[in-house]
Amino acid sequence: MLKELNIKAQDVCDISGVSKSRLSQFRSGRGGDIGVRSLDSLLEAANSINPDASKVFAKFLGSDSKTIDEMSIVEKGQLIVNLAKSIEKSALNDPQSLKTA
Repeated sequence: MLKELNIKAQDVCDISGVSKSRLSQFRSGRGGDIGVRSLDSLLEAANSINPDASKVFAKFLGSDSKTIDEMSIVEKGQLIVNLAKSIEKSALNDPQSLKTA
């Protein structure tokens, strides 16, 4: 999403309060688990920089063009399924990624 919208990670981190190293680890798949609150803060920060951030984020999770708030409960459920499949695929490729500190 950051690449597609040409948003700097540092700007999102500055606004959200999430450290750049934590975001970098999360983005690269090297750990850096990000909870729902941090993810929400990052998304809100990205939206404050570019209002299309939610749409792009949703697109990467499997939606066509709606923001998460515009989706029905069924569409939100499908996003969760898509995200779970992605996590499972990542875990199969790198079992160490499931370990937490």
